[in-house]
Formats: sequence, structure tokens, C-alpha cells
Amino acid sequence: MGDKLLLFDFRCTSCDEKFDALVKSEQRTHTCPACGGEAKRLISTPRIALDGCDPSFPGAYSKWAKVREQRTKQDRKRREDHGE
Repeated sequence: MGDKLLLFDFRCTSCDEKFDALVKSEQRTHTCPACGGEAKRLISTPRIALDGCDPSFPGAYSKWAKVREQRTKQDRKRREDHGE
């Protein structure tokens, strides 16, 4: 089994380009795709899963929001049906 790759933000020390890259968690530097210089890993907000949706994938948050809205409607209807 190979090492797990994680998505981190980097900023180039030469051209100031900001980008993200899939790297091993212990990797602190990466080659800049814009100029080939050395880029350092940035401290960034961790990516978390929301109700099983990984927000690092496009559309994940909108999917989570729809699921959340459906659950809210179901809860509201259940309370109304039971006179709460």
C-alpha cells in the first residue's frame, strides 16, 4: 500500500504564485508549476467532510446543502404531523 497523498496549498518563493498540490503529509516544499522555483507549503484551513461529502470535490457543498435542506423539511413535517 502506498503513502496517502493529501491536498496542500503552496506559495512560490520566487514568483509568489499560489497553487495546490497532492503531496505526502511530511512534504514541506514543492516545485512551482509557473516558474520551476521552490514553493513552500502554507498553513491553510483543513478540508473536512460534511455529512459524508468531501468539499474538496466540485459540487460537494451544494450536494451537502441539498441533503441538509431535505432533512430540515422532513424534521419540520414530522414535528407538524406529531403536533410539536
